[in-house]
Amino acid sequence: MEIVLQPLSVSEFPIIMDAVNAQDRDFMYLWAGSTYTYPLTIEQMEQHYGKGVHSIEAGVFLYKIVDRETQRMIGSVQIGRIDPIRKEAVVGRFLIHSEHHRGQGIGEKVLRGLARIGFEELDLERILLNVYHINARAIRCYEKVGFCKTYSKKKLYQALNGEYWDGIEMTLEKQAWMAAK
Repeated sequence: MEIVLQPLSVSEFPIIMDAVNAQDRDFMYLWAGSTYTYPLTIEQMEQHYGKGVHSIEAGVFLYKIVDRETQRMIGSVQIGRIDPIRKEAVVGRFLIHSEHHRGQGIGEKVLRGLARIGFEELDLERILLNVYHINARAIRCYEKVGFCKTYSKKKLYQALNGEYWDGIEMTLEKQAWMAAK
């Protein structure tokens, strides 16, 4: 499947809200950490993005993941917490809406697209992301793109089943990305 990243508008928040709320609290935590309270609401999203989107001043760029053939939105992702002094940002809120679209290499394509945006358009030197140790499929995807584990924090979240999840920070350096390109 060929995908394209397009700016996501605030009017499309309900699509994300519905995709997240179709799952449980643990899923939402995998997607957004402690940012929101389950169930997700438009008000929570609007408050979180109160400074706006799609600008360095807002510190975040939101994208919808679009199937080029059907022009349908199949997911969303952001690059945010942009620090122009340290020249770094964080990938987050990465969501492929349907299980049907997972496991097809879409995540890898999305991350390569975000890396290009981050390194070539935003002039970043590193891109970070956070993932939980139980999300092995996502970790494999991130490693394929070149992200390396740089930090781990034990027992960051307790799931509904009582299991504790460890948080892992992963980093992609511009130099390594350019060399692999």
